[in-house]
Amino acid sequence: MDSSLLVSLRQYRPREGRDSLENFITEVFAWLLRSSSGISEAVLAYLQRAMPEGEGFDLPRDSEDVEWSTQARLGSRRPDMQVTWPGMALIFEHKVWSGLGDDQINGYRELACQQFSASEIRVVAITASRHQHSEAADANLCWSDIHRTLEQYLGEVEGATERFHIENFLALLAHEGLQPAAPIAHEAIRYFPSAGKLPQQLEKAFTPLAARDWPVEGGYQAEMKRMRWGRIGIEFLRTDAKRKWSPGIFIGCVLDGSDHLINHRTEDTVKLQLILDFSNALRRYYPSMDSYRALKATLAEISQESRWTFYDHGEEQQANTYHPLYLETPLIEILRGSKNMEEQRERIFEAGCEALKLLQHRGGLDQIKAECDAVSE
Repeated sequence: MDSSLLVSLRQYRPREGRDSLENFITEVFAWLLRSSSGISEAVLAYLQRAMPEGEGFDLPRDSEDVEWSTQARLGSRRPDMQVTWPGMALIFEHKVWSGLGDDQINGYRELACQQFSASEIRVVAITASRHQHSEAADANLCWSDIHRTLEQYLGEVEGATERFHIENFLALLAHEGLQPAAPIAHEAIRYFPSAGKLPQQLEKAFTPLAARDWPVEGGYQAEMKRMRWGRIGIEFLRTDAKRKWSPGIFIGCVLDGSDHLINHRTEDTVKLQLILDFSNALRRYYPSMDSYRALKATLAEISQESRWTFYDHGEEQQANTYHPLYLETPLIEILRGSKNMEEQRERIFEAGCEALKLLQHRGGLDQIKAECDAVSE
């Protein structure tokens, strides 16, 4: 049987309800383990150490006895991966961001005991987050643990081809946010509000950015705003007009959409958002302004060619008219693969600059400022 990587990837069978990313990572990981006895030995040695007290196992005496497979039939089921050698069988369940159930783990153990009756059985779960771990598994690991193990082994590798393969798999894990966590972790973004550190980390990311040279045309001053109204980030306030929000601009993250009345847009993932804000005195005027209507049409059009989604909250039946227009994009996509706070901060700044340029396309921001300034009371 051809054991090349591309053939291995072609062989996996997607299953209903399964994220194809889990299958993809599983097949690449298994191919690495099959293709290199050194990688296999390093991972098995780590698994042996990861077992709870009293559940350890003897490592194989000969690497040729070790057989790695994916989606091999186990009774009526097909676990993600398994490895066997004389007297031992390890059954693996892999998750990225989906849930893991105890019944699934217990079912694998029962079937493995029947199929490998002369062997010791261990069931291993590998997930994106420790929040997903199951008490039923013999060992619970995260993909970040695999990343560390392979990164450590990489220091011992001399062959260019093996190094290339390991580095590419580590790059895949990092791209999906499965490496050891950066300050603003993919896990925290996925699991907010249970991940209580996210607001503090976002504050650390945004605070120095208030002093940066943002590409917003004259009359605005950037101020860092800690969590209020459910949002955290930078407000651009007008210093050349009687109303600071005429309009005001916010770049940051809405973590609690209750005040803005956008919980339906924040419950699945945290987004980086540019929000246009209007003062109380302007709320009854701006919806009928020609410049406002033109800005909405422009943003709806040009955002389609960008990574930003345009959202007109004013069209909702229950709208917060202080904050009507949004450009938003998933924060996890901006930070994907980042390794430190400096890199994450720079990515947020670059993304925010993109959104500001969209807002100012064809002078749209200047036109609405001028029309707001013409309102007299």
